[in-house]
Amino acid sequence: MIRHAALMCLLASPVLAEDQTAPDYFVDTVVATGVAQQLARACPTLSLNPQTVAKDSDELMNQLAADGVMSAEEMPWAEDANTRIEAQVQAFLTRTGLDEPTQDKVCDVGLTEIAEETAIGRYLLEVPA
Repeated sequence: MIRHAALMCLLASPVLAEDQTAPDYFVDTVVATGVAQQLARACPTLSLNPQTVAKDSDELMNQLAADGVMSAEEMPWAEDANTRIEAQVQAFLTRTGLDEPTQDKVCDVGLTEIAEETAIGRYLLEVPA
């Protein structure tokens, strides 16, 4: 979670405005974890799966390091990442009907993501209310 937050802070840095393409694995992981976190916050019967978040966060950091990304200056594709993340999140909201969410709708979508074993669903757990 802390690493995810650190990556999001890196993305916000104005130093990263060069126009390059973000790695798909980065965009996909940030979208899946971010959406799962928001679903878990909005639904009392959903929670983040901390083991999966930690494991995937470590894998993401290792992949970034293997690709030579060790600091904000080495992420010149941040603007592209932000644009793609926003587009994927909006597509998810539209596809699932969550552009106008209710708590019941959020919970239903989260449970569907879990049942369908999607990238987002991997980060969620059903918990008692």
